[in-house]
Amino acid sequence: MIALNLDHAGTGKAPRLLGFRHVGGLVVFCALLHFTARYNYLLFHTLVETIRIVVLGSIFVLAWNSRRWASDGFLLIVGIGSICVAALEILHTLSFKGLNLFPGYDANLPTQLWIAFRYLEGAAFLAALYNIGRPVRADLLLTGGSLLTLVLGVLIFSGNFPDCYIEGSGLTPFKIVSEFVLIGIFSACAGAIYVQRHHFAPSVARLLIAAMLTAALADFAFTSYAGVFDAANEFGHYLLFISSFLLYRAVLVAGIASPFDLLFRSLKQKESELEAKVAERTAALRKSQALNRAVVENSPAVIYLTDIDRRYTLANAAFERLIGKPRKEILGRTAFDLFPQNVAFRLDRRNHNVIATNQPLLETEEIRTHLDSDTRLFKSVHFPLLDEHGQVVGMGGIATDITDSQIAEERYGAIIRSSMDAFMMVDESANLLEVNDAACELSGYSRGQLSQMSVADLDAAVDKDTLMAVMRRIAREGSSRFDSRWRRKDGELRDVEVSVQYLLHSGAPRYYCFVRDISGRKAAAARIEYLAHHDLLTALPNKLLFQQQCREALLAAERDGRSRALVYLDLDDFKAINDTLGHAVGDELLRELAARVRTLIGEHDLACRVGGDEFLMLVGDANDQQRLAAFAERTLAALAEPVQLDSTVQTCTASIGIARFPEDGADFDTLYRKADTAMSQAKAAGRNIFRFFDEAMHAQLVERRHLLALLRGALERDELRLHYQPQIDLHTGAVIGAEALIRWQHPELGMVSPARFIPIAEESGLIVPIGTWVMREACRQAKAWQDAGLPHFVVAVNLSAVQFRRPDFCQTVANTLAETGLPPGCLELELTESLLINDADGVLETVRQLKALGLQLSIDDFGTGYSSLAYLKRFDVDKLKIDQSFVRDMDRDADSAALVLAIVQMAHSLGLKTIAEGVEHDHLAAVLRGLNCDEAQGYHFARPMPAADIEGWLRSAVATRMGR
Repeated sequence: MIALNLDHAGTGKAPRLLGFRHVGGLVVFCALLHFTARYNYLLFHTLVETIRIVVLGSIFVLAWNSRRWASDGFLLIVGIGSICVAALEILHTLSFKGLNLFPGYDANLPTQLWIAFRYLEGAAFLAALYNIGRPVRADLLLTGGSLLTLVLGVLIFSGNFPDCYIEGSGLTPFKIVSEFVLIGIFSACAGAIYVQRHHFAPSVARLLIAAMLTAALADFAFTSYAGVFDAANEFGHYLLFISSFLLYRAVLVAGIASPFDLLFRSLKQKESELEAKVAERTAALRKSQALNRAVVENSPAVIYLTDIDRRYTLANAAFERLIGKPRKEILGRTAFDLFPQNVAFRLDRRNHNVIATNQPLLETEEIRTHLDSDTRLFKSVHFPLLDEHGQVVGMGGIATDITDSQIAEERYGAIIRSSMDAFMMVDESANLLEVNDAACELSGYSRGQLSQMSVADLDAAVDKDTLMAVMRRIAREGSSRFDSRWRRKDGELRDVEVSVQYLLHSGAPRYYCFVRDISGRKAAAARIEYLAHHDLLTALPNKLLFQQQCREALLAAERDGRSRALVYLDLDDFKAINDTLGHAVGDELLRELAARVRTLIGEHDLACRVGGDEFLMLVGDANDQQRLAAFAERTLAALAEPVQLDSTVQTCTASIGIARFPEDGADFDTLYRKADTAMSQAKAAGRNIFRFFDEAMHAQLVERRHLLALLRGALERDELRLHYQPQIDLHTGAVIGAEALIRWQHPELGMVSPARFIPIAEESGLIVPIGTWVMREACRQAKAWQDAGLPHFVVAVNLSAVQFRRPDFCQTVANTLAETGLPPGCLELELTESLLINDADGVLETVRQLKALGLQLSIDDFGTGYSSLAYLKRFDVDKLKIDQSFVRDMDRDADSAALVLAIVQMAHSLGLKTIAEGVEHDHLAAVLRGLNCDEAQGYHFARPMPAADIEGWLRSAVATRMGR
């Protein structure tokens, strides 16, 4: 709506559509109408209606004449609606009571016509607001409005329109209801104009809203009059007049008078603007010319123009460089003045062809520059210059040096041909346009065959639709790199790495693909992946892969409410097989046992080799402990079956620990720790058995770890003590020695039994520094007693197998004797039978070195181990220590007494002494004396005592014996 958007047009200030003088004039005119109504109401009514009819007709004229350039439907709908309303309003005016132009009709007729054209007016404004901003067809709209007006007129004059006024009764209910409906329609129009006010100039929108609200008030007045000449009717016509005035100012003045007023006001301004535009466009033209000159002058291409006589009229800097002459020596000259004769003839012939054909000529040519040795290749276009009549007035040319690009293209071709990677140029339909020899070798097809194929024929990883989607993505991104699988002509699949670059080649999209065969690399990566997650020897998963699989299986079991069990399997004495038969035999045994483990588990169970001789299995049915126990028994039986290894048959048992999910733990780490604990208990219980984890095991393990932590600093904190138990000569009653027994005095735990902490010390390796301390402290104390005047006697120290096997053990003993000054003969080392049996050659050498130092050796707990005479003959020991388990039962068990007698006799026959431990009462001492046992120790003689106490005891014992 150009006419109704006046406030937004131009830079000039638009006249005010409603000012004080307009309001004043309106008041004066209303006063004149009032006096007219007092004088003659019929004249008053006719004036008001006539003014409205003129305004409505003017709106139609404005709308109809602007229909060809105004694309907005608002004004056209309002205008055509206005002329239809004006037609009915004319009839209303002429039928008003008093004119008597329609004989036989009373006041009902003008009232019916009033209601009809008010409905038509309200509908027109609603339709106009609905179509604001939309184009409408004027002819269809006018035809429709005319037909609707005609229909309403026929209905009214034929008596088929509802009565609106009855003489003597006043307004009918239909009339009153209709007025309220019209109030709602015009109020809705005011609201719609406010909502769509951005389509109008602000002043126009305000006037239209005021016109609609005033029309609504007029209808409200017409709901309450009783006669056509009463005050309500008169007041309603005042409001109707005001509404028409506001509509006149909003539409007619804004659309006709104000633009005309602005025309003269802005002429000077338009003139100034025109001058400014001329200056601006002149400057732009100069700028464009300067830009063109800059482009021509700085272009790397050779550019020139000639006249009809083929004399140069323009030459850029590139032309100067080509022939090596300044511009002043070029302009006005011909090709024969500037180029060698053969080149000039060729150029002249080409120029003649261009002029003769009046068509551009494109060619590639070689031109020697002013440097005789430098010949360049140019791609040039030569074109005619035409005047306004189409006649040739000269010609021009643009020549681009393509020498470097030609060389690059040749090099590119050589690189492509010699590339080890397959090269393929592909069009946007995935068809192969160009390939190299490597592509033929990779695919197995010939170059001719490939030229008839597409990428989809080779790529086995994706279908045609997916391939096209990938190509569209590459076109958007410009390049891509990905892995795929291609099928060779012989059907073999090859893993490939594809690198693609998307470029436009001569305006056509092209995909430049380099394809590398990575089958070997993929196979190597798969092998590395396999080795990273599998045990190379047994082909079972390793612990890392097993952990991942186990965690997934436990999550699934938790989700499904199922139970699982983690089985920890450790082979018994496998190290002995490795040490005696060699690692090759051990590896073969492991492979066979791993194969048996694999056959034991179910389809959904897992197994792995943890390392060394340890395996893990994750099995189901953890809720059924009997079935788990049966599975463990089957596993032990299967592993214990003999294994044929080349020329030898081997058997190997296992110890098994079982932890259940979720009872014992909800994650792999917890289950692994507890299954390990249960396996250790199976080992300690004798091996070749299984154990289920229980909390007692856990408590024991926690206690062992706690003790180990405390034991690590026991030496530094001076918590270890030595107690000494005297050893007595059974025949003379003399004290011949004392056994040093270690005790641990902890500030919180109190006195800790050696049975609790010695095994922990041996497992952890702490027994080595502890054993060294015991030997040094015992030797120091024995030397102190000697220095104090006590009789010389032997101090006995127990040795751990771990300590004994240390390569520096003999040197440690020698250093201890040297440091303390104790005579070697006063030190006795107690060895275990098991220590002498294993690694006999190494032990024999150590024993010889110890004997060479002059100290004594005894075998502790004799009779509880192997009890073989063979090692007694080989090792130079001095004494056998009879275990207390035999001694304590001698008075009740004849077999024990016979065994002790056999040990004593055997020892004496080998020249060895015997000492019995655990002598609790005098009767046992008498029996041992009768069996000719040499020495004894036990509570009957004395309990183990601290060094300070035993010194007093020794002095008392010496004094007592001397008193005898």
